[in-house]
Amino acid sequence: MVRRPISLLLLGLILAGTAVVPVLGTARKPKPPAGPKGDGKPKLVLTADPAFGFTPVTVFITGALSGIDLNDRNFCHAAVTWVRIDPGQSERDGFRTREDPACVHPDEEISVSTSFTKTFVLYRPGSYLIRLEVEGKDGTRVVSAYTKVEVLRVQ
Repeated sequence: MVRRPISLLLLGLILAGTAVVPVLGTARKPKPPAGPKGDGKPKLVLTADPAFGFTPVTVFITGALSGIDLNDRNFCHAAVTWVRIDPGQSERDGFRTREDPACVHPDEEISVSTSFTKTFVLYRPGSYLIRLEVEGKDGTRVVSAYTKVEVLRVQ
């Protein structure tokens, strides 16, 4: 006879638990639907060729900008900053190269570049981190993730 009240208690707890689960599920914000690849946000992707090599290695870095209208005046001849962090350096001490071309053509001839290239010759062994920043005329910045280049020493 003791078993019957315990089984009823367990059944009550199970039913109460299943009633609480849907309430907990609705407390979260619904996830927005996944949009297409070109969801309107500018994106900058870097690739390094080669991604590793023996000293000295010549690395070609290519940046691809997407999500920008090719007729956007803001990104016509945008400023480009290459950031390279050598082995043992911090991000603050990294090497920066800024290219800030001026638009000298008429307003109706907008020229938005979506491909950027830079060549680095790396002499010291270790891990190098390279990043690209593209800045529009209004200060809007699109920043890539760091890409890693590993330079090895010949033994």
